[in-house]
Amino acid sequence: MDDLIIIIALILLNGIFSMSEVALISARKSKLTADAKDGNRNAANALKLQSEPDRFLSTVQIGITLIGILTGLFSGATIATEVGDYLVRLGLAPKMAMNISRIFIVSIVTYLSIVVGELVPKRIGMGHADTIAKIVAGPMKMLSLITYPVVWLLSISTSAIVKIFRIGTGSTKVTEEEIKSLIHEGASSGEVREVEQDIMERALMMGDCRIESIMTSRKDVAALTVDMDQESIRNVLSDDLHSAYPVFDKEKEDICGVISLKQLVLSLGKPDFDIRKALTPAMCLPETMTVYDALETFKTSNAHSALVYDEYGTFQGIITLRDILDGLIGNITHDGDGPMIVKRPDTEEWLIDGQCPIYDFLAYFDCEDLYRPATYSTIAGLILEHLRRVPSEGDTIIWHSFRIEVADMDHVRIDKVAVSLISDSVSASN
Repeated sequence: MDDLIIIIALILLNGIFSMSEVALISARKSKLTADAKDGNRNAANALKLQSEPDRFLSTVQIGITLIGILTGLFSGATIATEVGDYLVRLGLAPKMAMNISRIFIVSIVTYLSIVVGELVPKRIGMGHADTIAKIVAGPMKMLSLITYPVVWLLSISTSAIVKIFRIGTGSTKVTEEEIKSLIHEGASSGEVREVEQDIMERALMMGDCRIESIMTSRKDVAALTVDMDQESIRNVLSDDLHSAYPVFDKEKEDICGVISLKQLVLSLGKPDFDIRKALTPAMCLPETMTVYDALETFKTSNAHSALVYDEYGTFQGIITLRDILDGLIGNITHDGDGPMIVKRPDTEEWLIDGQCPIYDFLAYFDCEDLYRPATYSTIAGLILEHLRRVPSEGDTIIWHSFRIEVADMDHVRIDKVAVSLISDSVSASN
């Protein structure tokens, strides 16, 4: 009976080691760091163990190995003999009784060791990793100090063998794909709201974008000239209302500066109105600058807009803080021009503005996983990338599960495209 109690205790102890191992490996470093900053000593101990995996894992392995040896000793001869004697009393031959007894004991102990000593504890450790890691961190730290000489020898031996065979330890850096996977898991479990998921995924996507992909292109820029009178300026404002306007010289060749909508509103109507007096120097950015570098520039300069130039010094467009915000939260409508994506009545076809951002297009159809950083940023750019020429109305491409047809051209510019689905695997979310 004493041996049976010892075996059960050893199996349970093995389970504690297994649970501790999985919990400390699976525990979120961010959560432990936050708790440690709040003064939780157990969280700090868990972080220290995570930072020394060789030492911690060696300690656990020593414990599990010793438990395995002791379990074998106690479950081998002692209990097997008692069970064998019982079988002999039932009428079995002594030799057969001992063989059956050994097989029975080994089977039972193996089953309990696997289920109670490994599988169940590991499942518990994975399910409550953060909490259990903090609970076991203290005892594990103490045990690692007690077994330090043996752990040191094992660590040195392991490092030497790894070095001899040139086995890499691999990178522990968190990748963007892993972050996206965590976001999806959080959304699936309900911890992350859909709008939060969309913003976080857009934030990661924007890191790969250059400002040329979200700026207002030169063709669409509403500009003023220094010789405009108040009535002409009001007409521009009524047609295209923006937060800032570039102001050209009389020949419309060089930009003299920019003027904000607020400054225009304050200045218009004054008898001595002169647009030159309200101009501010334009901040200029290269079109190859990344979106987040531009955002940092806006923050440090306290600016809200900038002119974008190419490598030859040619004006290409204008970018504002609003453009970056739209990229983060999504914007499928123009200011006053209606939605960029419109479903045609009684058909499975959508009419889409050629300047609709690719990510917004994919988000509309719940296909964000198809997004890849590319040289183009709009649906029109996608068509040009595939055709490699200036398209004509009626030109069609097949891209993944979409049939995309050029519906309307504005000279050499793609104005509207008609999109239909060629697979049931894709469905519009709107």
